[in-house]
Amino acid sequence: MASSVQNIDNEEKTTLDTLITILARLRAHSFSLMFDYSNDSHNAIPIAHALLHVGYDRNGMSNDLWTHLTNTYGKRAQLSQLLSPIGGTLSRVTSLRGFTPRTPLTWDDVAERFQHLTFLDELTRWTRPFYVDMLINMKGKGKTPTPTNRSTASRPKNLKETLLDRDGRFSVVGGIMDDAGPMPTAPPANGMTTLQVAHIIPFNASRRIPLRLMLSIFAGQDMENLLTGQGINDPSNALLLNPDSHQAFEKFKFGLECQNDRYFLRMLVQRWSLPPTFSRHFDGEELLFGQGPEQVALPSALLCNIQLAVGRVLRASAAAEAIDKILEDEEDLSCGNLEGDYGLRVGASYLERELRALQGLDELAIDGQEVIMDSDCEEDLPVTTRHTICT
Repeated sequence: MASSVQNIDNEEKTTLDTLITILARLRAHSFSLMFDYSNDSHNAIPIAHALLHVGYDRNGMSNDLWTHLTNTYGKRAQLSQLLSPIGGTLSRVTSLRGFTPRTPLTWDDVAERFQHLTFLDELTRWTRPFYVDMLINMKGKGKTPTPTNRSTASRPKNLKETLLDRDGRFSVVGGIMDDAGPMPTAPPANGMTTLQVAHIIPFNASRRIPLRLMLSIFAGQDMENLLTGQGINDPSNALLLNPDSHQAFEKFKFGLECQNDRYFLRMLVQRWSLPPTFSRHFDGEELLFGQGPEQVALPSALLCNIQLAVGRVLRASAAAEAIDKILEDEEDLSCGNLEGDYGLRVGASYLERELRALQGLDELAIDGQEVIMDSDCEEDLPVTTRHTICT
């Protein structure tokens, strides 16, 4: 099949463009690089492609992946031969101008060569922690502290009360009125309910070191202080939502994009699969926070955009549904509804993730630091990899 892409000797591509182009063609040709987790196998190719294509710090992640793929002389030599039609030395991804290839080489040809590399497990090892430690944990429900109902003059305001001061009694998304406080003289146009605090980055992150590490790589900056201690419960990491919208937000069915201090609603699924309150909104609609009686920190632009990027990765990789099934199986396991080999496989994966969270397993490279490997690191966890091509 002829490629619509020019011969690579006539193109200049960055590391990011090169990896995205190769991974896109592998996806198009149904090439699979599988790893096992829970009771199923997962393809690393669409996950890696989505991370680089719609992730937050795309250049940083592409450089991190390239470093993994070229961390030995032998690997660099293989990639050099793969990207150069005449086998010339390639120290980094640059234009190949000046070379006259003996045979025109298309990006489809490059992708075909790529799938025969002898060290493709490195791509799986790079992708798997994003899936296990970031995507699954971002979708998993973290336990949010229950606001106290004590009414004392000395008690500091809880997070919900602070958000009511910031945004008023109405949720910015949906326009639902909170039922606390005096009853209105006339029924509110969009109804009343008990509004809930929705963390932008889930409360889960405050107790999961691997999640914070992977989010740091994903964001291209250290997220530790933002996601621990008081940072996780800061109003800059929270919204007020009605229960249906809160559940949709947790499932990454919508997100907020912040540009130049302005907030825009982004729907990540079809409108029909969103709660009825979204019939009042349209994709790209500007949302106004901070209309309440007091000045309180607005939602963090960084955290909103990271959460939205995670949602886009989940949708672009088609991982959202698979992760929902994993979390449902784990809930059934906790309730004693899974037995036999199926339950053992689900339980083993769940235990692995919990141990990594509790003990801070996985020493990962951040800001160009060298990866520290020991007996508890990802390098020593069993990774079953299978390569398949569907024709």
